[in-house]
Amino acid sequence: MAATCALLVAPVVSSCIGGTSADKQLERLSQIRRHDSLVEAELKVNPGRVLLVADSLEAAGAEGGELLAFYRALAYHGMGQKVKVEELCEKALEGDALLNDRAEVFYHACDLLSTTRTYREDNEGALAAAQKGLDVAKEDLTEKGRHWMAVLLHDVGYSEMRLGRIDEAEKCFSQAYIALSQIAASNQTYANLQTVARVAYNIVDAYNSTGQYDKARAWIESATDAVKLLVASPECAQDVKEDYIGGLAIQKAIMLVRTGHRVEADAAYDEAMKMDYAETDLGIVERADYLEKAERWDDLAVLQPRVDSLSRLWGNADVEVSPAGNAEKKQM
Repeated sequence: MAATCALLVAPVVSSCIGGTSADKQLERLSQIRRHDSLVEAELKVNPGRVLLVADSLEAAGAEGGELLAFYRALAYHGMGQKVKVEELCEKALEGDALLNDRAEVFYHACDLLSTTRTYREDNEGALAAAQKGLDVAKEDLTEKGRHWMAVLLHDVGYSEMRLGRIDEAEKCFSQAYIALSQIAASNQTYANLQTVARVAYNIVDAYNSTGQYDKARAWIESATDAVKLLVASPECAQDVKEDYIGGLAIQKAIMLVRTGHRVEADAAYDEAMKMDYAETDLGIVERADYLEKAERWDDLAVLQPRVDSLSRLWGNADVEVSPAGNAEKKQM
């Protein structure tokens, strides 16, 4: 997905330990919120500046190394440098610091690491990262715990699908989609709507990227409905709208061309090409995937140098067509 990754965290602060006063705990909570808000604001404008924010916080001794690693991972995610994202997420998840003090950041880091490994075709590694977070979220009875349990369950399902374990994947997808849809129905926040759209999109992509086009077709309607609700939100930025509308149009085109509907497929692809999203990193990846499956070799040859550049940036120099191995999993 294009660089639309917000923190989406409501900080979890551990209970008072060793005589820590309520006033100090509230002060710390306020500080955490300020730091999160600052990082989130910079991510929307210039992800690279988040690195400066993290450096400043580190110099002041204001945050621990694990959280700063996560902030930096978000920055590199926004800049499209997947190799650095993976390295920093792994650092963020070392030990139990995030889990003990910032549970939701811990879940988010597991999710981001899982998705980043998917780009490299490291499906076993992606599964391990998702399972790490899922094992904890299952025991978290808070609303955010239930939310992240469903998100991480969908990550597990995606990896299982890519590993050929179809039955396990479909169970995960069904449970995750139902749970997140219920959460969004009872609380239609922008974040909840985006999560449902993301999961529905990724289910379509999982089937398309494993050649199960009839099953992808069955999920297109759910994904379309979820995206419509998302883009109707007044909080939905234009780049996010184009990301989901354009990405889903290409996924639909892939499904159509591989099920014998070439005219409709090219029409869906042409609609996606009208959007700025087509020139983003994942837009380029998705276009290459479609052009390959549609056997539009001349068009693919024109795009190939840009795909190769992304392959090197994402740590997949040996991938010939898609730096994501035809997996364009959306990330929050």
